[in-house]
Amino acid sequence: MQNEEAVQDPFNWTYFLIALVVLVSIPLMHVILGWFVYYL
Repeated sequence: MQNEEAVQDPFNWTYFLIALVVLVSIPLMHVILGWFVYYL
């Protein structure tokens, strides 16, 4: 229980990184799937 502040920062960073990945991957998913289907 001594590292409450240290625990909160990584969680905030993980949520921030997850939000960035989701926001970036949503438009890219159509591009990736489009190229994947195109090459198949």
